[in-house]
This record gives sequence, C-alpha cells and structure tokens, in this order.
Amino acid sequence: MPPISIEQGYFIFTLMPSLKCSLNCPHCYLSKQQRQSDEIMDISKLAETCHKIADYYQSKNVLQKTIICYWYGGEPTEMGIGYFTEAADTINSIFTESKGYQVKHTILTALINLKTEWFEVFRHYGQGQFQSSFDGLMRGKGYLKKWEKQARRAIDYDLELSTISVVNQELIKQGPTTVLDYLSDIGITETSWLPFMWNQQNDGDPYQKYAPSMHQYVDFMITLSEHYFQRQNKQENVPEIGQMRFILGQKNTSLLGNIAGQTLFLLPDGEFVLPDYRQGFQEFMQPFGNILQQSFETILHSPARRSYLRKQIMRNNNSDCLNCDHSDKCLMEFWKNNRQNDDCFGAKRYVEWLLKLNINTDKTWQHPMLY
Repeated sequence: MPPISIEQGYFIFTLMPSLKCSLNCPHCYLSKQQRQSDEIMDISKLAETCHKIADYYQSKNVLQKTIICYWYGGEPTEMGIGYFTEAADTINSIFTESKGYQVKHTILTALINLKTEWFEVFRHYGQGQFQSSFDGLMRGKGYLKKWEKQARRAIDYDLELSTISVVNQELIKQGPTTVLDYLSDIGITETSWLPFMWNQQNDGDPYQKYAPSMHQYVDFMITLSEHYFQRQNKQENVPEIGQMRFILGQKNTSLLGNIAGQTLFLLPDGEFVLPDYRQGFQEFMQPFGNILQQSFETILHSPARRSYLRKQIMRNNNSDCLNCDHSDKCLMEFWKNNRQNDDCFGAKRYVEWLLKLNINTDKTWQHPMLY
C-alpha cells in the first residue's frame, strides 16, 4: 500500500505564502481583504518551515519522503517569478534526493493575466506541467476567450495543462458533452470537477446564483464520463477525469486513503490550516498551529488536528456516510453534513454508476487536487 499520511512520508504541501489575487471568483473562500493583502511569507521563514518538516522526518526515521508542493492562493503567479524561483530553490535545497526526498512542484493559476515568461518556470519546476482553474462562462465570454488564448499558447509551448473546475450553473447550462469537447479541442491533459461549496464570502446571492445541487453535479459527472468513454472508444483526444481515476484507483489503496491525512495548507503568517465545515456544510479554514512558533510534530499531534482526523475517520458521524459501502471511494474530501433532500456530497450515485461498469485497472491514483 502506498503511504496515506504525512506521518508515513507523503505530504501534499499546499503552499499559500501569499493570498493576493486580482480576481473575484464567486466560489472563492478568501475575503476581499485577504485577496488585496500584500503580505507574503519571507523566504527565510519558508526555509525555517521546511527545516522543521525535515527535522520531523529525521526524528521519526522516515527514509522515503514524497513532498508535493502545491502552489495555491490567491493567485500564486502574482508573487512574481523572482519570489517563486527563490522559494522553490530553497525548498529543493532542503528536501534533497540524497536525504530520501522526492519533490514535485505543481502550480495552480487562473492563467488569463500570465506572462509567457512563466511557461519556462512551469517547464523547469513543474516538470512541464501546471494547472489552471476553468469555470466555463461563469465569468463571461470575454474572460473565457482570454483564458482559451492563454491555454492554447501554453500547450503550443509543449506544456501539459490540467484544469480544475468548480461545477457551476453556467457549466451545467453549457452541458458536459460540449464542455468536454471544448477542453479536448484545446488539448487539456486532465480535468478535475469539484462541487460548488458554500462559504462566508459567497453567502447569499453568489451562492444561490451559481451553486448547483449535488443531484445536478452527479448528473453532470455521469454524462461527462459517458462522453469521455465515447471519445476514448473512437480513439479521439480526451482529457482524463480526475474523479473517475480516483474512484477506480482506490481499490489499490487503504480504506483511509481519503481522510485528508496527506495535506496541510500553509498561510502567509505560518499557520497550518485545512478546510472544515460548520452550520452543516459552510466552509471555513480550521487552524492547527503555527510552524514559526511550534515544531511540525506539535502541529501534527495538536488536539485540533487529532480532532479533525477523528472527524474524518468517523465521517463527521454522518449516518448516511457511516452506512455507506463506498466511503473509501467517496469524493467528499473534507467531511460535512449532507444537504437536505439532495444527493450526498460524496456523489455516491456517481460512484455506484462508475463501479457498475466493471472497468479493469491496476493503476493507483492520488485524490484529485482539489479545492
């Protein structure tokens, strides 16, 4: 079995050293004040963070470590190429191959305001791969046109581009077959499709306007996957679907492979957090401790994180989840209560539809990222 937790040596290190972003996406969990902030973690503090992580693994005699540096935000490219390259070089100099580390950098960007100089950064640090958010027409035709132009430029530069989409009402209107054909024509490598979550920033009109029900989400995913198989059978170019790959790949992993034990988000002030939920399913960021004031082990073993992981393992004591045969394949990464009179947030109906196809695969995939 591959490692399923930070403690075992697999760490999806979600880096948010800056929250700055010039956009105002309806599904964003950050406040306007956070997005406008110029605060950025100093490189020396990032180095201190990495040394503390390395000290932890050395103290526990974990020999083989995989660190997936997932550059999130905010808009990570607004930090500038100079900051990013210095930060990535610092991380690489601490988590070295000679000490048993395998490091990969993945950058998530909105793409539309990106300068072409970043393409070489993606090639060098991201092994020729990067990710972009894709929301269809939610932000208008002009925005989508700019995004497509940039996406085609990146692919012409011989980069592999994957997309992460928060499924919204505009994508529902466009329809999954049209959307998948569109992304296939551009040359997207892989897609990920997340439910539209309720948070403090989109409370009210934005959430009511753009958030589909989970029933709509599942219908979207089933039709999307059907069309994926149709294109694949015709030997037509089509991007992989991350959620499908995760469900099928889970047969080769632990039953606890999707309890959020592999990841932590690092904020500019040194706080480690993860998405959590209150009032049923409203998203907020749950803190576990500050790496600039504590050891990494203290944060991992903190009462807040222990409580969080217990909640994950117990599926938030959600009776629907506890009685479900597919909790290991569930798409609900951060456990919460289901919405009344709707399909569950884990998309059980989609999971069962996919499993009935009896697709044979010996591959193991990590959970699609993510948020």
